[in-house]
Amino acid sequence: MATFHLKVLTVDGPLFDGEVDSCIVRTVAGDVGILPRHIRYVAALGIGSLIISQNGKKREAAIAGGFVDVSDEGTVVFARTCEWAEDIDVNRARQRVEAGKAHRSAEMEDKQAKINEYKIKRALNRIRVAEK
Repeated sequence: MATFHLKVLTVDGPLFDGEVDSCIVRTVAGDVGILPRHIRYVAALGIGSLIISQNGKKREAAIAGGFVDVSDEGTVVFARTCEWAEDIDVNRARQRVEAGKAHRSAEMEDKQAKINEYKIKRALNRIRVAEK
């Protein structure tokens, strides 16, 4: 089976670097599947999952923000945050959701409210990925 090179980079450093059969990544426009010989492609990442298939085995990560770049040399996912399902601290994510909900207020400035909602969505996504 054909493969392609995938690198997953975060602000904390590289998370993955290897050959994969396929990957599915959440962009701001929805999920995009990438296979070997995919056309050149660049897209902004949303809040969702990164699913890689390597030697027929799937592995999932929670991802939020950044972009994906598909070129002839391979695919690079530059993520603001990316965490493998098995590394997610579900209790911490639940605490973040509760703190965010408790922090909601009518007096919040629009920018603060949007940041708070983004953090809640990101924590809910981490929980969803970890409990899959």
